[in-house]
Amino acid sequence: MTNLAAPVDGVPDGTARRRPRHSRDKPYLPSWLTRPGESRAMAQSRCVMILSVLSGHKSVGEVIGEEKICRALYYSLENRALKGMMRALDPLSAGVANDRQELKVAKRRIRALQEQLRGVTQRKRSAERLLMLMMKTSRTSVHSGRRGRPPKALSMRMMAGADSP
Repeated sequence: MTNLAAPVDGVPDGTARRRPRHSRDKPYLPSWLTRPGESRAMAQSRCVMILSVLSGHKSVGEVIGEEKICRALYYSLENRALKGMMRALDPLSAGVANDRQELKVAKRRIRALQEQLRGVTQRKRSAERLLMLMMKTSRTSVHSGRRGRPPKALSMRMMAGADSP
């Protein structure tokens, strides 16, 4: 009786197939895009490539031969680059609109803070007035309206009244 390993995932030698690193939830990014230095260098080289064609310095055939890319990819990159330039240079584009939006939000925030400050100031004045009123009322004396030491006759009567039941 021979022990033959059953095929795993349809592979006869028994080795499992590797699943792709990406999943449906997280988009797949090539490794060269995860390292910022290399992606910046690639972006710069593509920019120089497109500008050299647009300026007439090189032909599209020369560029795709040097860069080893297909013609469709070149035209796709060129289209994206031109759209990006238009978006970046348009005065009514997202950059300016974003600045306007931020300005509107800041103005709304300033108005809200001014209203809050107005309310807090009013409450502070009310509390100060209440404090002054409390201080004035606490100055009144608790004893009779006479000033100074009580007369001797009054103090004798008080002492005599304390002794009698």
